[in-house]
Amino acid sequence: MKATIFSYITLSLVGLIRAGPFCIECTDAPEIRECLRTTIQCADNEKCYLEKVTNEDLSISFNAGCRSTQVCDIMDALATGRKKRLVNCAACCNDAPNQNVPCNANLCGLGPVFLPDTCLVCDGIHSDVASCTTAATCPPNEVCYTGIRIVGTALRYVFGCYEERVCYGMVSNENQESSIHHPRARVIHGDQGMHICDACCKGDRCNAADCFYLKKNMTIGDFNSGVVAPSVVAL
Repeated sequence: MKATIFSYITLSLVGLIRAGPFCIECTDAPEIRECLRTTIQCADNEKCYLEKVTNEDLSISFNAGCRSTQVCDIMDALATGRKKRLVNCAACCNDAPNQNVPCNANLCGLGPVFLPDTCLVCDGIHSDVASCTTAATCPPNEVCYTGIRIVGTALRYVFGCYEERVCYGMVSNENQESSIHHPRARVIHGDQGMHICDACCKGDRCNAADCFYLKKNMTIGDFNSGVVAPSVVAL
């Protein structure tokens, strides 16, 4: 009974800790588009922020992510501790995303911008989808991926990107119960346990959906085989 109560409280606290807005995230990015590759969900006492900074060599860099509401309310504190750099702009927001674009992508006179599709990307295994709060844009030859593992007696989940051609091979395999075990494919750091489901998908944060549902609906037309068709030369 005590264990059950403890688990309930723990899950409740996790939900409260990560109840803030989704924001783009980057550190010392030379271009704002690099910040668009990763999003993170802030805590409920945080806001999204964006800084545009002039460096000593006169180059521009951007910092974005989550910042405490208290600090955001005292904007002169944003420049504390920075040396040899000037903060051109430092602003916060907690508005809902506009067309899936976090509000801090449009601060400091920027925007509107186009945010490419992202996937949940987290190292290691997770107790549920809510515990993976980071999203990123996969490389051009990769798609969103999710998996379910049995570790001991517990179900655990993995989230990330996977080579599209391997996902194509999985669908084209006559054995639809097969799992992804490709020696050259990207391995999610910290993945462990017995595979009971692997699935790929395309679409913004599509790998937040149930793995078995995604696997059931995977079709060969969803993915590129990676094979380049030979060119035809007219004689």
